[in-house]
Order: sequence, then structure tokens, then C-alpha cells
Amino acid sequence: MATVGFGPKMAWLAVRAEAEPVMAALGLRDLGVVDPRTGLDLAHFTDDRVVVATVEKWTLVAGKWLFRWSGIAALSMRLGAEVQYFATDRSLVVHRWARAYGADVFMSDEDALVDEQDVFRIAAEWSVDPRALPVASLHIAAVPAPE
Repeated sequence: MATVGFGPKMAWLAVRAEAEPVMAALGLRDLGVVDPRTGLDLAHFTDDRVVVATVEKWTLVAGKWLFRWSGIAALSMRLGAEVQYFATDRSLVVHRWARAYGADVFMSDEDALVDEQDVFRIAAEWSVDPRALPVASLHIAAVPAPE
């Protein structure tokens, strides 16, 4: 199977749960299946779409919308699952990661000298490196409207 992936200038979640409950908990509206390149372009260039993929036992949700998302502990408690958050954008000097098991949250030290390679290394160690995903298609989903 061919691989597809995403890299810098993206934020994503890795959740150890099935895709449907993850999407419901995030308030996402499934818009259907899309080829990976189209889906990733929409998630990268818009603020109102994300892509969703299942890789092994992880559901990945990726898109620019997640740069301003918070709620890792709440999502973990709601799903009863491990939730990981990653974000990297060297033009904004944003390189973050966090991991939650219920209310217990481990976050990166934003004062540390880190770069996007550190974010991808941690993602690979904890769950899935998004730069090479073994998927043939992705789901595209609409994010909740701002309140």
C-alpha cells in the first residue's frame, strides 16, 4: 500500500479510540471519504476542515483548526482514552506536544529549544509518525462553528 503523510505547519491529534466516537466528541461532521492529497490540502489551507484517518489502533485528526484547539484532558476523560496533541509551524515558532490520560496531562516545555523534528520524533515514539501513513483514503470533516 502506498503511503501519504503530512509534515510541518500542521496540528493533529492521535487518539487511541475508534474514529466515530472521536469525531462525535470533537463535534466534527463527517463529509465523507476523499483522496489523501485533496483531504490534506483542505485541512492545511482551510480553518474549517480536518482529515481523519485510522492507523493501527490510533485515530488521527489533522488540520489547522487544531492550532487554536484546547481540551486534551476533557477529550481524554470523555472518551476514556489516551489523547495526544501535536503542533508544529516553524514560521510561527510553534512546536508543541501533549499527552493526556484522563485529567493527567504531560506537556512539552515551550521554553525548551525544540523544533519540528522533535515534534515528529515524539509522535513516532508515542503513537504514529504522520509523515508516512499507510492509508489509501481519508475522511474529511467539518469543524464545529465558532461560538
